[in-house]
This record gives sequence, C-alpha cells and structure tokens, in this order.
Amino acid sequence: MDKINLKYWRAKAAALALSAAILLPACADQSPIPALTPAPAPTGRIASFFLSEDFINQLLKEHLKAKILQDVSIALDPARNQIMARGLLKIPTDELKAINAEQGLGDFRFQLAIQLKTTRSGHLIIIFPLDQTFFYPAASKNPERDRVVIPAQLISLALASARGSLAVMSGDFSGFDKRTQQLQQQIAEIDHDLALAKNPDERDELQVNRKAAENQLEAIPLERKQGEQMAKKMAGFLKFVGEKEINLNEELAVHRNALILRIQLGQLAPYLQGIELGGVRLLKDERDGSGENFLAVDINASLMNSYSTENGPHTSRPKTTARPPEIMIRLNQALFESRVLVETEQKDMDKHLKDFSIEFKEDGLHADGKWHEPLLPSIPFSSIVDFTWVAPNVFDIRVREIKILHIDIKLLTHLVLDAAKNRLDKALKGACTFQYIGKESDHSEAIRATVNFATLLPAFPKLALTGIIIKEKELILKAGQPQQ
Repeated sequence: MDKINLKYWRAKAAALALSAAILLPACADQSPIPALTPAPAPTGRIASFFLSEDFINQLLKEHLKAKILQDVSIALDPARNQIMARGLLKIPTDELKAINAEQGLGDFRFQLAIQLKTTRSGHLIIIFPLDQTFFYPAASKNPERDRVVIPAQLISLALASARGSLAVMSGDFSGFDKRTQQLQQQIAEIDHDLALAKNPDERDELQVNRKAAENQLEAIPLERKQGEQMAKKMAGFLKFVGEKEINLNEELAVHRNALILRIQLGQLAPYLQGIELGGVRLLKDERDGSGENFLAVDINASLMNSYSTENGPHTSRPKTTARPPEIMIRLNQALFESRVLVETEQKDMDKHLKDFSIEFKEDGLHADGKWHEPLLPSIPFSSIVDFTWVAPNVFDIRVREIKILHIDIKLLTHLVLDAAKNRLDKALKGACTFQYIGKESDHSEAIRATVNFATLLPAFPKLALTGIIIKEKELILKAGQPQQ
C-alpha cells in the first residue's frame, strides 16, 4: 500500500510542480522546433526591455504565495540560453494520515528547465526540456539516485492546468462559469438517480456524491474572487492565446512539452503604436547593467528609420545609480524620428528654428538645425544636450555647448532646450512633465523632467527611474526601487 501511494504522490507532485513552475519566466533558445517557423532576426527593433534576474526573483517572492510551493527561484543562464527554476514542493498529506504516512513524505525538491522561442506572428513558445526537468524527495541523501525525470505523459495534464491559471491571470473567468454549469448539471443528474434509487447503499453513495458536488459549487465564488485579485495584479500583462487565434490544441499535440502565449506588449510600451514581439534573449549586460543577468524582451515597430545598435561603439560612462538596475529600457533613436512626430513638431516649433534634428551619440544628444531670420540666409548650428539623472523619477536636460556665429547663445540655448523637450514629450506621449530651472528667469539654463513611471511602464508602476544614459543610437532608462 505504501509503495502504491508513494508512486501516486510522486506522479501528482510532478504534475503540480510543472503546473506551478510553468508560470515562471522563460528564455530564448536557438534549437529548431518542428512545425513552427522561428521569428527572423529583428530589423525593426524599436525598443528592448530588460528584466534582471534579481528583480524576477523578487516578484516571485512577493506574488508566489501558494503553500505547496516554497523557496522558488530562477537562475538565468545566458551561456546556455536557458532558465532553471528550482524550489520546494510540499504536497498536503492529510489524505495519507489513515495509513500513518511518515512526516515529510510529500516534500519534494524540483528543477524545471525552461527555454523560449518566438514565432513570426509574435507568439511566445515556452519549451520544457524533459531531460533537465526532475524532482526528488526533499529528505533524500542521494538526489542523483532518487531523482524522477518528468514523464512526457504528464506534460499535457500540467499544461492544461497552467492554461487555466494563465487564462484567469489575464482576466478570462469563463472557466468558472463552465465549472458551475457542469456541477449544476451533475447535481441534477444525481437528484434524478436518487429519485429512482431503491437500494439503501446506492442512495448513500449518491448522497455523498451530491454533497461533494455541492461543496465544490460553494467554493467556486471564493476561487473566482482570488482569481480576480490575481488578475488585477497582472493588469493584463499576460493574455492567454485562445483557439480562435491559433489552434492551441493542435500545437500542443505536436509540442508535447511546450506552451504558447501572446504577451500584451501595451503594458511595456503604451507609447508605441503597431508594436509586436520581436524576440526574447538572455544576456549578461556588462555595459549598462553592472554585470547582471537579464531577460530581454525586444519590440518591433514599423517606423520611418531603423538603427542597429548591437555592434556600435561603446565607451565607458560614469555610473548614475547606486546599485544595479532591476529593469532597463533601451529606446532606439528611430522612436524619436517617426514621421507623425516630426510633422507635429514642425507645427509647434519656434519660427527661428528650421530643419531641427537629433542624434544619440556616446557623448550626448547632438541637436542640429538652422537659425532662420526673414530675408536673411539660414545659419546652421550644432549643439550637445545632456540628460542627467537627479533623483528618483527626475532628470535634467541641459545644453552643454552650442556652435554658431553671430547669434545670441542664451536665446538659442533656450530654443534648443525647448525643441529637445518637445521631441521627448511627443515620443513618450506624456510620460514626463517639465519645469524650467536656472539662474535667469527669461533664459533658463536647464529643463527638469519628472517621469510618471506608471505611464512609462504600467506593468511595474511601483518602480522609479534610477538612471538615464545616452548611447550610440539609444536612450537607456534604468529603473529600480525608489531611493532618495
């Protein structure tokens, strides 16, 4: 009896471990997948969002409150393009008390390997390599000998459970309505059988089954309320893909160890139009992330220009944060050059400025244009503008130098500041508010920008801007927990 129960609980533990851990982040993988065409190398990448390993583990610690899962953490492995999720699975053993189950029998350590791909249509495919996914009794003195590799037959069960959980997290509560209807129909059938049953033993069994169905029916409103609370926390960040959009059941039949999702990118970049998932990567960012491991989500968009930044020159820059960032946002220069943005800007620009353009370079934002006076030739000018982080969610825009002849530099400084502010404001669609600061009231030396982080990154409204850097063809925003 003990051996039979142990096998049962091991199988159940495997399904529960996969079902829970399947909700953890995933990473990129370059191995081919049958029947799905990998996404091409991004040519229209307009932005990238980097989530640090520490920040992901912090989110798990804050939001993963299930009693059966403890000490869950993930490790990003850029070298192998893989994520490892590890933790403790505690199976309730109340049902085994009747046979005096030994203490700790339901405690298991598990490891879940996760890889990720993207498709041309912007779907995210989470893959679980079975040869690296296993569990073993937590009390084992020889984990290598006692480990149990997850059998492929349990993957479908785990994915089905995860599928329902993800649907609830995205705000789809139709599963609760279906369960309610099923239980009501089951109770009605039992009542019909009870009316016909004559045998006392048969009637007792039907009454027990009816009571069990009633208990499940009464529990649904509470489960739904818990699901609604979880959906609010996720705020639409993940939306599960239904069969109307892609034949999920057919895909799972082909990929027995994979789950397919679509990410709601609007929670990452609400100021971008026509965006789609361009890819995911794992990387160790020595340049801008203080050597941290990051999960990168790349975003593509159709804009007027596109710039590659992967192989551009990179020089050392002074650090602007006291600790490594938890999230980094890399905005491509093309975002600030869209046709609609430039045409709108020209309507609001000072009549003395013509052909205004910006370019992100290693030494700052290069702003060029022409000074125009009626009946006189236009005079070209060039300037360098700095973005300097001041405090959480606050940075200054300052003109470092202007090169031009025979022009009031103070007046031109103000106009360049205005033009740079307007370009930033329009590109980020109102995520910043601005205030002129300086010693002179008529020609301010700088503009102070305050970021509304809930507008900039709705998925993580409690974070704050902790640094800002200008690089070759990029504006890099660093975010973390607010610190004075």
